Amino acid sequence: MKKWVMGLLIIGMLFSFAACKTGETKEAKTTDSISNFSEAVKESKGETVTFYGYGGDEKANAWVDEVVTPAMKEKYDITVKRVPMDIDQILNKLTTEKEAGTKTGDIDVMWINGENFYTAKQAKLLYGPITNKVESFDKLMDVDGHNSKYDFGVRIDGYEMPYGSAQLVFAGDKEKFASGFPTDTKALLDYAKAHSGKITYTAPPEFTGSAFVRNIICDIVGYDKVEKAAANKEELYQVIKPGLDYLNEIKPYLWQEGKTYPTTMAELDQMFSAGQIDMSYSYSQMHVAEKRSDNEFRPTTESFLFDKGTIANQSYLAVADTSKVKGAALVLINEMTSESAQLKKAEAKYGYSIPPFDSKKLSKETNQKFADLYKNQGVLSLEELQEKQIPEVQAKKIPIIEALWKEHVLHE
Repeated sequence: MKKWVMGLLIIGMLFSFAACKTGETKEAKTTDSISNFSEAVKESKGETVTFYGYGGDEKANAWVDEVVTPAMKEKYDITVKRVPMDIDQILNKLTTEKEAGTKTGDIDVMWINGENFYTAKQAKLLYGPITNKVESFDKLMDVDGHNSKYDFGVRIDGYEMPYGSAQLVFAGDKEKFASGFPTDTKALLDYAKAHSGKITYTAPPEFTGSAFVRNIICDIVGYDKVEKAAANKEELYQVIKPGLDYLNEIKPYLWQEGKTYPTTMAELDQMFSAGQIDMSYSYSQMHVAEKRSDNEFRPTTESFLFDKGTIANQSYLAVADTSKVKGAALVLINEMTSESAQLKKAEAKYGYSIPPFDSKKLSKETNQKFADLYKNQGVLSLEELQEKQIPEVQAKKIPIIEALWKEHVLHE
C-alpha cells in the first residue's frame, strides 16, 4: 500500500514539476525574453492582442478596424481587439491591478502621452524599453529628435513609441489677410489693433487655448528660458512675465475687449466660420483641410505658423507591463507605425493624420504621396511643419502657467 501511495506521489510530483516548467516558460515568454522584432513576430502567431484607446474619434477607430486589424491578421496571423477607453480609466485599471499584485491583465497596447505617460512611467505600469524592439522606430523615426527622447519634458527612455504628430497651426482666410498672415507676435498685435474685436483665443485650461498662450510666451521669451526655469510659481512668473504682458497689451483689441473668451474649440471655429473673428487655430495640422472638406471653412482658408515655430508634440503607443502577449503588442505597434498604415491614416477617410516620421528617412515616392494627399487643402507640407516646431513645455509647468495667466491676464 505504501509503495502504491509513494508511486502516486512521485507521479504527481512529476506532473507538478512539468506544469511548473511550462508555467516558467510561459512566464519567461511574457516577461522579457524578446530581444528583437523577429522574436516578437515568431512568438506571436495565433495570438489576440488588445488596443486600448480613446473611442470618440470615429475616423481613427475605423482606421484601426479597417486597415490595421486586417493587415495584422494577413501578415502575422494576429487578431486585434480594439477596446474604447479613456486614458484616465486605463491608468486607473492598471494601477488597481498593480496594487492587487496582478501579474497579467487585459490591456496590451495603449494610446498615451504627456502627463499620463509621466504618471504611468513613475508608477512602473509600462513594459520597456520597446523602441529597440520595434523595426519602424529606427527605420522611420527621428531617433535623436526631441520627440523621441522627451514627452512633455519627461524622458521617454524607450518606453513609448511615436504614433502621431500634433502641432499648433493657425488658420486664416487669405482674402482677409491681403498683406500676409501674422507670423509673429508683433504682426498679430498690429493686426488686432487695426481690426479690433477680430482676434481671440480659447481660455486656458482649454487644451488648445493653453497651448496658444504657451506659444505666445515662447515666441516672446524663447523656449529655452521657459524650459530652464524652475517649476515653481515665483521663478516661472519672472521668466514668462514678458509674454503675459503681451497678452495684456493685446487684450483690449480682442473680441469682447478680452473681457470674456470662448471656452471650447467648437465655439472658436463657429465664430471663425461666421466671420465674427478672422483667425482660428488647432492642434491638428489637418484641421483646415477637414473643415474645408466639410464646407465649414471657406475654400480660401489657409494654414500658417509663426516664423519662430509653434508648439508640437507626439501621441505615443506603449505596452502595459501586465500584457500577456508582449510580442504581439510590439508587432501591433510596428504595424500601426508602418509606412503603409500611416499613409492610409493620412487619407481624408481616416482623418488626414500627420505621421510621426522623419521626412528625411522617407523615400521620395513616399514623401510625394504625403504631399499629394495634402495638396490644395490649405495645409502646409510635412517638411514645412517639421522645420518650425517648438518642443512642448514640461508637463508640470503647464498648470502653473495656466494659473499665472488666470491671475495676471484674465483677472488683470
